[in-house]
Amino acid sequence: MKKVLVIHGEGNTFNNPSLKAIIDLLGSRGYQCHIRYASSPAPMPSYPNIVQLPYGWFLRKVKRWTYDRLCSRWLARLFVSIEDIAIYPEFDLILAVDRLGLIEAAILSKRHGTPFVFISFEIMFADETSRRFKRIERLSARNCCFWIVQDEVRAACLVEENALDIENSFILPLASAGPGVFPAMRLRDQMGIPKNYSVAVLIGSLTTWSMAKETIESVRDWPPDWALLVHERYGNTESALNRLGVSAHELSDRIYFSGQAPDRVDDLGYVLEGVSAGLAFYRPTHDSIYTGKNLEYLGFASGKVSTYLRYGIPVICNEIGLYAQQVRAHDFGVVVAHPSQIAQALPLTSEPTTMSPSRYFADFLDFNLRSSELLHRFEQCMAAPCGCEPPSSIEDRICAD
Repeated sequence: MKKVLVIHGEGNTFNNPSLKAIIDLLGSRGYQCHIRYASSPAPMPSYPNIVQLPYGWFLRKVKRWTYDRLCSRWLARLFVSIEDIAIYPEFDLILAVDRLGLIEAAILSKRHGTPFVFISFEIMFADETSRRFKRIERLSARNCCFWIVQDEVRAACLVEENALDIENSFILPLASAGPGVFPAMRLRDQMGIPKNYSVAVLIGSLTTWSMAKETIESVRDWPPDWALLVHERYGNTESALNRLGVSAHELSDRIYFSGQAPDRVDDLGYVLEGVSAGLAFYRPTHDSIYTGKNLEYLGFASGKVSTYLRYGIPVICNEIGLYAQQVRAHDFGVVVAHPSQIAQALPLTSEPTTMSPSRYFADFLDFNLRSSELLHRFEQCMAAPCGCEPPSSIEDRICAD
């Protein structure tokens, strides 16, 4: 059995549509996936052909400090070498997710000659970090077999920020495999939402950048036969709202708060059954390296939008770039300037459209559209010798810590 190492520092692998689909694809072909991740609130269920390799909060902090503050390649090599000796078997391929995965995969690749693929979901920009911060990424990325990104907009950003070759990219929208499946039970009934109400849903992160507070406050202006279902991605809805200064007990009786936490992104049919509109708002706040240009150039990196479309739910969003353009071009939702305009948009979601949301998903986003080609690229990497340069290369010496 061939082994694949997935290095995913965020620790929410089964809540990421693309990662979940990639792991399913590899598992269906007989590969065993080992997932190295930091423990987090995200569920990590047991799964066939999956070996979980979690680590705790202390090591997570040490890694973040080393990679993001010190940006020390020497210390990174030391930590990864210790982990390599202590816990890792030999692997046939490494999937490096985002910055932490990229740094560690490059080190393991040099130690063993194992090919690695870089998968980008979050883009760090030099003018929001530092040259030193980006240097360790650029040096780590230079020997990846190929790299995966969600669209051409984000691909252009990575070419600029990580000195990657556009010819070596693989476009994969952040989306699950196949149409959504609805179970017999639905959350709206469990929550006691009247059957004669239409329901709009807000899923995912409840934060300032997702404009959750403004979205919830807009309900007072909604048509009287509409309700809002709020579902924080890990079931921590009430605590997330408290951090935003939103008191669940002082809001309209047409707002319902879910405490459910499905183990996998593919289990959201229970939450989304009987929903008539999906809300997706993004606002760059520039209060962290994740919420500035990374959101400005969102592209097709919105898991909540693709999930709504997968389940055939029209989308109401603001000006978020590619998805807003696609909503207008294919008429599977409504674009507004601000959540305060949701009230006017809700009735429009029931009108006939040029293309249904599920049709758009099937034609443009479905992971299965690209799965065969992606598997072929993985197998090509494993069949070819790794192109890693020796650690003593001139560039390494020039850029040494």
